[in-house]
Amino acid sequence: MDVYAIISTIVVFVPLIMILAAFGYSRGRYKNISNAGAFFFEDGCLVLNTGAPYAIPLEKIDHVELRYSAKELESRLSYNLTVKVVRRDGSAKSCFYRGYRTAKLALPADMAAAVEAHGLPCVMVDR
Repeated sequence: MDVYAIISTIVVFVPLIMILAAFGYSRGRYKNISNAGAFFFEDGCLVLNTGAPYAIPLEKIDHVELRYSAKELESRLSYNLTVKVVRRDGSAKSCFYRGYRTAKLALPADMAAAVEAHGLPCVMVDR
């Protein structure tokens, strides 16, 4: 194996390994991440359960919107859901979630109840 092949292999794989390590680190910081669903609450934050979890402090949240299709929810075991967290300053963060009935917060109604239990308004929108 020549030097060029070794260097090109390092150039390709080191950034990928660093990205995977960053994702692993960011996901490992949270205790409730496994089987949590679209989001979970931890340390006074609503954490969107994406590839790299995104935490938003509860006091900065104006309201949460859950967009789903009731028809899809009734007829299938899985469903599509969009969670949109609107902050008090008007900015918003959205994430897409493919829901299954096996998560802790399995249905949009469960998610809305959990959000409202933390004192946040929740808007459920049927697409």
